[in-house]
Amino acid sequence: ENYLHDNEKKEETMSRAIVLSTSNLATLILASLSLGYLLGSWGKIGSSYGSHSLNSSSGATHANTVNGAFVLLVTMKFTSIENRDTFLEWIEPVCNDVYDNEGPGSITDGSSSLNTLSYKVAISDKDPLSVVLLERYADKDHGYLEVHKSGTEFMNFREKLKGMQESGDVVIEGESYLETDLGFV
Repeated sequence: ENYLHDNEKKEETMSRAIVLSTSNLATLILASLSLGYLLGSWGKIGSSYGSHSLNSSSGATHANTVNGAFVLLVTMKFTSIENRDTFLEWIEPVCNDVYDNEGPGSITDGSSSLNTLSYKVAISDKDPLSVVLLERYADKDHGYLEVHKSGTEFMNFREKLKGMQESGDVVIEGESYLETDLGFV
């Protein structure tokens, strides 16, 4: 009976997993960056929204300043599907909490602003043991370091993931970035 319950649970978890091709992952990342840019620019309409001007003599843009979101791209390589599925179970409440308390779900009265612009898990379409987590924050100091890293669900999740990492069940690599005005999302 436990075997059947475990398989049902795995099937339920797998039904929530998103498997993306490389081009679809790139599209997802671009869409997330665009949404963050638009939300960040919402208050700037009429003042600096049209600041992406062209230099009339050369046609070159001057929109290459670094003033956008703080972005984390975390890659994980699991040793088994079971470990990956455990990760997916652990991160689901974090994703829900981030949405409700840091992301779009936290804006209820119009006076709040987003701290977390994007928080998305994707599974490689070529290697089901490879997972990426795209995290975008309004800024590093407040949105990421103060708000996100102090979330109860995140702290509980991080301890579990740290144990999985220490036992060699997952290799985690990450890089942080600052968005520029170049391009669109």
